[in-house]
Parts: sequence; structure tokens; C-alpha cells
Amino acid sequence: MSRGPTMAKLCRFVKLNDRFNAQVFTFMLSGRILREFTPDIYSKDFVYGYQKWNVSFVRTDRHIGAFLKLQSPSQGLRCRLDFSFTVVNRDHFTKNVSFIEKSCEFSPEASVFGRKTFIEIEDLLKRNFLQESGELLLEVEMRNIHSIYECFMRLPKESGSGNHHSHNYHATSHTIHHHGGNRHDSYEERMESTYFMFGLSDWSISLFPDNSLAEADGSVEVQLQRHTSFDHLCYVRYRIILGDEGTFDSGDLEQVLDASGVGEPFTIGASVHRLARGRSTLRVKVEMISVVSVSEVYLSATPSIGNSRSSTSGLTGSGIGGASRAHCYDRDKQAWILEADLTGKYLAFRLFYTDISHVPRKFSRYVGWNIRLVSKGGSPRPKRTVDGPYSKYYVQQEADDGYVIRTDVPLDEVS
Repeated sequence: MSRGPTMAKLCRFVKLNDRFNAQVFTFMLSGRILREFTPDIYSKDFVYGYQKWNVSFVRTDRHIGAFLKLQSPSQGLRCRLDFSFTVVNRDHFTKNVSFIEKSCEFSPEASVFGRKTFIEIEDLLKRNFLQESGELLLEVEMRNIHSIYECFMRLPKESGSGNHHSHNYHATSHTIHHHGGNRHDSYEERMESTYFMFGLSDWSISLFPDNSLAEADGSVEVQLQRHTSFDHLCYVRYRIILGDEGTFDSGDLEQVLDASGVGEPFTIGASVHRLARGRSTLRVKVEMISVVSVSEVYLSATPSIGNSRSSTSGLTGSGIGGASRAHCYDRDKQAWILEADLTGKYLAFRLFYTDISHVPRKFSRYVGWNIRLVSKGGSPRPKRTVDGPYSKYYVQQEADDGYVIRTDVPLDEVS
């Protein structure tokens, strides 16, 4: 067996399903940390709020310190959240020891927060914190995260100056291929942010000022772009604020970005100069709320002919047209099968994890997903399944029995 550095092992994960998106990560910590000269103990990276994190535990002469670190910092991106550490007592939860940090703002300049003197070593030894296995149980709760990217873009010269080149202040230009919209092929008109990390992908915001009109009558197109993870569609929620005083606030936006990472731009009926209110730079804020990978699969909706389309959030890949089952792949390239169940009164599905034998022994794999039904006519409002979103822990076994997903769509209405 490997004698590498001792790790803090993630042994449980719980979503509280509240309005703060609170999630609890439970770690098992070797009792070896109570000994003198023990090196710092770290966890593997885990994901919360579409960012990567890890935790570390540091022993001093009298105390154990606990720290949370943002592992995916980006220049200009700030992640603000509340978090707490709790050591679980064997006798009763009222004897647990905790500390809470609120509104901590993580950034490249400040990526670690915590406490050096979390709990005294003597207390851990005397007050029954060690589990029967000789390990400590520590819960890390994270909640209320806000990921906000901010930059300043230098404005292009106004119409009539003979020069519409745009430059970025605290931002750089990147080559992006646009599909459709010949105006966007003119890179001289584009103002673009630097890249920032969210949902394990790189993103940027582009502004396309229309300087063909007088300043008061101008407009600007705004476009969100994904620069990595091109093997799937994604469903993204975000918000854009332009101007120092929030001159323009888009509110929450929802978009599906194609496999090339390009989203549909939207137009603001004001020039960038007007939005900047006389300043030479325009403040741009982007609040990233969520992003999930999406797979569109086609299943036979009747025992004979005809197709219905379903959209599976969290799984990526392509389906088999005209069949009662379709293959999907998640972000880790693990294979799944979605199968239509036409045996009951209502349409149902069964999801099989076909690569379940690939889950490492002595480990479990947590998977979350959701399913939406899209009618053949392309209804603008996809129909959700009854109990979604879904989640399940998987452990290694020969084959998966399947997860039943119910809908309230009568079979006689399916065509």
C-alpha cells in the first residue's frame, strides 16, 4: 500500500436544497494529526458553486487549524460565500465545535480563509471527538456563493474620428470564431474581457459597439462566450451590469450555448459612451450563476414510429434517432443509456449507468442530473419530469439496475 502523504478523505456529500444552495462536505481526518511533527493534511479538490476548492488542516503546538482554499482563481473574478467547519463529537451534536466565516471574498490575491486556532488538541483528546476508527469527522458547510467577474474596457473612439479600434483596460483580446452575424467578423469593432474560470471552463464577455450612428442613437451587442469544453451544449444562467452606477442591469439571463461555445448576443439600445457616462472606460460586471452540460437525445415515443426529444442536463453526448434508447456520456466520459418506458399509463424513462463497473473499488461516485422533454414541434417551454432534479451515489458493481424517471405525460398524448 502507498505510504504517500495523509489525505483528508471526503466520505459524504449532502445538498440541503435551500435557497442558499447550502452543501455539506464531510471529511475523515486521520488521528495522526494529533501527534507531534505531523505534516499538514489536505483534501483532494472538490466542486462547489461551479468552482474548485480544497480544505487543509494544520497542527501547531496546541491547536488544529482549518482552512478553505479556492483552487480555480481567475484574475478579475471574486467568489463571495459563507462557510463553516465543524468537528463532530461522538457523544452528542451539542458538543460539536464549529466556527463560521461570513461573506468571505476569495480572489487570486486572497484565495485562503480559515482559522489557525480552530480547536485545542487537548480538547480533541479529552472530549471524545475521536471516532471508533481513531479518525476525526469534520463537516464543511458552504452556502450563499456569488461569483462576480469585473473588468474595465477602454472605449473606442467616437464616430467621425476615423478610427474605431477598441482597446481593453485590464483586459486583453482573444481570437474567437463567430458563426453567423457578418458584423461580428470585424474584429476591430470588438471589445472583449480577459478569460475567467467558471464551471471548469474558460469564459469571456464581448461587446460589439455600433458606431455607425450618432452617439445618442448608438447601441451595443453583448455576447457571452465559452472557450473550453467544446464537446457538449451547455445551459448557462448569468447577469451583466454595465457602467459604474449600474447604468444597465440585464437581470438574470438564461441561454443555451452550442458546442462551439458561442451564445446568442443581445442588444442594448444605448451606446457604450452613454453607458460609461463620459468616462474613458466602461465597467463590466458579470455574475455567473450556474452552468450545466446538456445532451439532446432522440427516443421513440411510441412502439411503432415517431420520435420525441429529451434534453438531459448533466450528461453529454448524442442519441440514436428512432430507437427506444439512446447513449449519453457525462463530463468524465462515462457512458449512460436513457431508455423510454412505454409500459404504463404515463410516459417514463429509465437511466442506466453502463460504466458502473469503472467506479473505483472502495469509492462511491455522486451524480446529479435533470431531464426535460422537448416536443417535436419545438415548444418554447420544455416539459420537466415529475421529481427532478435527480441525484444518486453509485458504487462499483457488475451492472446498473436503472433509475426510474416518471413524467405526467399520458401515453395517449405522445405522438
